[in-house]
Amino acid sequence: MFQLMRNIHLALGLLFVVMVAVFAVSSLAITYRTWLPQTPVDGEKTVQIETALAETPRALARTLMQKEDLKGDLRNIEESPESVKFRIFRPGTQVDVEWERSSGQTTLKTRRWGALQMMVQLHTNHGFWHDFMPANLWAGFSLLASVGLLLMGASGIYLWFAHHSERLIGGVLLAVGLIYGLTTLILTRLT
Repeated sequence: MFQLMRNIHLALGLLFVVMVAVFAVSSLAITYRTWLPQTPVDGEKTVQIETALAETPRALARTLMQKEDLKGDLRNIEESPESVKFRIFRPGTQVDVEWERSSGQTTLKTRRWGALQMMVQLHTNHGFWHDFMPANLWAGFSLLASVGLLLMGASGIYLWFAHHSERLIGGVLLAVGLIYGLTTLILTRLT
């Protein structure tokens, strides 16, 4: 049983090391945001979209995604008698779209971030049902990594407990880690 648990522990660690590294680096970027300034690259473009292709915001977004090779989730839809506004977002890139109903003129304001900010956006991305398939894959892999890390922790506790000579120091470290984690969680919820 010890050999099986050791192999499971090792395999889970190797499988999810990249995911843990992304979350560790993005956590540091979130915590020390003022120390690591990220300057996005902005661009603007104007295109014409016929009224027939923009019956709904989703139809307009689909047309723009095909014509301008845009990818991402449709967000922040605002409709008025004069215009339609929305955002097409994927980690690392957002495009703010404004379509004027009278002229068909469509303004695309693109903002691109660097790799560090993209990792932060991956870190804070939530939900499973996105229009952008890579976001769904990331969400599924995040779920698998969470379950895998819990199993890795459980197998690590089993491996520690199997070493009789290391139970005392392991128990102390486990208790200190648990107290630290719970204290941090409570303090973050209070502030």
